Amino acid sequence: MKTQIRNLTIQDQPFVYWLVGGPRFTLNISPKEDKTTKITLIFEAAPPEEEHHTFWEFYDISAYKDNYHIIIHLGNPRHISEIILYLQQEKPELWLKGKHHTIENAWELLQAMGYSDMEPIWIKHW
Repeated sequence: MKTQIRNLTIQDQPFVYWLVGGPRFTLNISPKEDKTTKITLIFEAAPPEEEHHTFWEFYDISAYKDNYHIIIHLGNPRHISEIILYLQQEKPELWLKGKHHTIENAWELLQAMGYSDMEPIWIKHW
């Protein structure tokens, strides 16, 4: 399921983002003034055993950070802001004007941000 483009402002800089859910969750982020610059984060996961007429997706991830249990909601502006701030500080080369970068294993990004024991929280659709 793809969402509409949403707006987010971080440190006075406007961004847009959109999500594509499913067993392979995709988060796309672009500066609002230059949508040719885009970062795509892909969270690949193996859904539970499939039942007949069942579709699985996830938006939430159960994780730990600093010994606290946290639910990361990948559609929540607060969590997306945290990802953008991390990428701006630690991976500024990804924000080159007019470039599209894909992070195929975004789980590693969350791990670098200090999260551990990450598991998707599956939603069953009929």
